[in-house]
Amino acid sequence: MAKKITMQQIADELQMSKSLVSKALSNQQGVSEETKERVRLAAIRLGYRVNSSVMNIPASKTGIVAVLLPREDLSDIEYWGEIISNMELELSKQSFSMILSGVDLSLPSSEGIPNCIVDRKVDGALIMGEVPISYILAVQATGIPVILVDSFHYQTKLDHVLAENYSGGYDAARYLLDKGHRKIGFAGDIAYSASFSERYRGYKDAIRDYSAQNPGAIIEQTDMTSSREGKRIPVSTSQVLSCLEAKNRPSALVCANDPIAILMLQLMERLGLSCPEHVSLIGFDNLRMCEWVSPPLTSVDACKDRMGSRAVQLLFERLNNSESRPEHVMITTSIVERNSVNTL
Repeated sequence: MAKKITMQQIADELQMSKSLVSKALSNQQGVSEETKERVRLAAIRLGYRVNSSVMNIPASKTGIVAVLLPREDLSDIEYWGEIISNMELELSKQSFSMILSGVDLSLPSSEGIPNCIVDRKVDGALIMGEVPISYILAVQATGIPVILVDSFHYQTKLDHVLAENYSGGYDAARYLLDKGHRKIGFAGDIAYSASFSERYRGYKDAIRDYSAQNPGAIIEQTDMTSSREGKRIPVSTSQVLSCLEAKNRPSALVCANDPIAILMLQLMERLGLSCPEHVSLIGFDNLRMCEWVSPPLTSVDACKDRMGSRAVQLLFERLNNSESRPEHVMITTSIVERNSVNTL
């Protein structure tokens, strides 16, 4: 049996007092957010059971689960709505209900976390999107089970539910290559999220593997991965315009999500270019809007409905067995073909 890690060992590791470690793990006032985060990360790294450091009173069974999402993403109901809807459906099967709360990322984690979590009036939390590690650790420190959905942090030993972003990016690039495209690009700020980074990594590896399998193939890449310029859509508009206006523009683009692909359609129309005749496009996430644009957009389906229901199932598994090892559940993707990619 593994040796139990003590609070004193965490204190020794960080060269601070045991009382300070205790206060940090209990999320008490008077301890800086930086110190709290250092302590929580050290506790997780050493294998200390954070739950044992907080209130001795167990969380009551309320039949309520908190769903947390960055406040700025609450308006993006097109993407998050399907995940949330399937969470609610799965919770209702167990006679549970949910509280949806926006997280104000401009506040310190001690102030931004909803009161329902601080007061332990929920049985668990489903945290979605790009929420900073300090918030996640602060929620975990309350002792309630936490599941990360479409979010990933290497520093946490928590259950994660994600689309298989790497293979989705790989399949998207391979799809274009199999259609005869040899001048290919990627559009999306890869610093925006772990999902974008993985999609880009898959795209790059697909091109590398195709080149190795087809030694005579000459593949040109034009990657637009710069940071967005104050826009909600995570891509550099100026970089995109420069790419589309160039004489050697790519014949096809892998877009990190569907809104980027739709922005591409708008910018192409402004420049007098058409899709797929001048540039083929493939998006990612398969939002409903893919069917509303012209031409209808080919996209990688991230299976958002399955992501939501599986996250709730994991939460109930964690409620029933808090000692089991955390899991990373990867939902496989598939390409939904429409009319935005031509064959060369």
